[in-house]
Amino acid sequence: MIKFNLPKFVTYPYIKSSLSQCNFTEIGANFKQSYDNLPFDPYLMNKTRQRRYANYHITNKDNNDFTIEITNKNTFIQNVADNRSEPREFPLLELRTDPFLLNFLCLSSQMVSMNQPFRKLSVDVHQVRQICYPNIESHNSLEGIHQDGADYIISACVLDRHNISGGYSSIYDKNKKRLDTYLLTEDEFIFQDDKNLYHYV
Repeated sequence: MIKFNLPKFVTYPYIKSSLSQCNFTEIGANFKQSYDNLPFDPYLMNKTRQRRYANYHITNKDNNDFTIEITNKNTFIQNVADNRSEPREFPLLELRTDPFLLNFLCLSSQMVSMNQPFRKLSVDVHQVRQICYPNIESHNSLEGIHQDGADYIISACVLDRHNISGGYSSIYDKNKKRLDTYLLTEDEFIFQDDKNLYHYV
């Protein structure tokens, strides 16, 4: 079991950190290369987003000793009040057992456990590539300032960034007052309470 160096929620229920700050192992070349084989998101018609999806069930047996079960679920449903509540089907991740991904799930589970102890989690993972073209904006949050309908989220973990302007991640309180804005660079992520906070990219 890997023990990461994890920050905990303090003033507000979110943190901005990085894989390296958490003493996370290096991202494998196979996982990075798998982004080259992502299909276009079938729910976005402008060819600026590619996506695959996977669902995992995680059990915390005792003292952050996690077991990870990979499901074959490819239908994603969000508990939200807009059109994202409709079931959407995505191609499954090709590398669902990649060591990087399994370690990332352990990292995420430990962060949840620090802030809210749990026995079982259902975790949805979206592998996304956002593509920008000259004079064409690429939006990852077409719905605007929003919640994702989960207890906790990692709104983004940036594994690569090349030749792109913008892409700021903002965090808002329950009244949609902005608390912070970050331009995430490679290796950085935001972990937040999705019940009490909103976000926008």
